[in-house]
This record gives sequence, structure tokens and C-alpha cells, in this order.
Amino acid sequence: MKAAILRFGVACAVATFACASNQFGRAIDSHNWIKAATALDADSALLNDENTVFQAAMLYSFPNRPTYNPVRARALFERLLKEHPTSEMRQAAVDQLSLLYELERVDDASSRKQKELLAQIALLASDTVRLHASIDSIGTRLRAEQEQSSVLRRVTSRLESDLQDRESQLNTLHSELDHLKAIDLRPISRPRGGDTALTAPRRPKP
Repeated sequence: MKAAILRFGVACAVATFACASNQFGRAIDSHNWIKAATALDADSALLNDENTVFQAAMLYSFPNRPTYNPVRARALFERLLKEHPTSEMRQAAVDQLSLLYELERVDDASSRKQKELLAQIALLASDTVRLHASIDSIGTRLRAEQEQSSVLRRVTSRLESDLQDRESQLNTLHSELDHLKAIDLRPISRPRGGDTALTAPRRPKP
């Protein structure tokens, strides 16, 4: 690890010294990353120099810089390794390229994890809405059943009152009927003479 850092520092020093003679190099020296990127975009011929290719790749390699562009950085490092296989900055480029690929892998894993979390959040949010709707529906049904139960209790109470009234009337009628039956069953009174014949009705006088 220390060897890689040392190689990286030496390569940066060499590349910076070589680039300092142009606008891109001066912007790199002053850490004006935006100006350096602008100068590079304005003159693509700068990339014919291996030192400039390395510095340009580094310009896009760091997440804390406004010019961070890992895709472009990897392309420039790969260009350096392909076009300048014996460059003094070769090993530093290999190390930085490996780091960029590792950062990409971590970013992809983080992105997948974030997507998984977002999917879980969306699912839970959907379930929450569904459960709220179910609870509201059950609450509405319970209130309706309570109201219906209250109505049924009132109807039942009225019917019970009517039943008691009808039973009272029925008992009264039964009593009257029993009374009438008792009158009809009384023995007929007989005259004193012992004659059991019925007395003939008198004719009315003319």
C-alpha cells in the first residue's frame, strides 16, 4: 500500500511538472479544477501527451472534486495504459484504475441496496394504506352494526311491551269467558211445590 502511494505521488509530480507549461497545467497547479476541465475540453490535442492524459484522468478521479467523472477517468487511464505501455506513470495508473473499479463496485452495491430499501418502503407504504382502508371499513361496519343493534333493541323492547299488553288482554278475556261459563253452569231454581214443570208464560191482557 505504501509503495502504491509512493508510486502515485511520483507519477503525479512528474505529470504536473510536464503539464505546467500550458493553461491546463497551470490550472492543475492552482487546483482550479473547473478551469482545468474547460481548458482540456477546449483543446483535445492536449491528450496526445501522456502526462496530460494522466493528469486529466486524475482530474476526474476524485469524488470531492466538482469535475468527478469516474467513467471518463477510467477511459483516460485505460488510454494511457494502451497508448503508453512503458510510461513512468503506468503503475500509478493501474493502481488508480483499480481503485476506480472498486469505487464503482461499492457504488453499484450501494445503489442496489438503496433500490431494495426503496422497494421495501414502497411495499410497506402500500400495506399501510391497505391496512388503514381495512380498519376504516371495519370501523364503518361496526358503527352501522351498533346503530342497527340499537334499533333492534328498541324494536324488541316495543314488541315485548306489546306482548305484555296482549297477554294482559288475553288473560282478561279468559277471565270473562270463565266467568260466563260459570254462570251458564249454575243449577236452575225449582218452585216450592216440587213441580219440576216449567211455568207457562202468561198471556198478555188484551
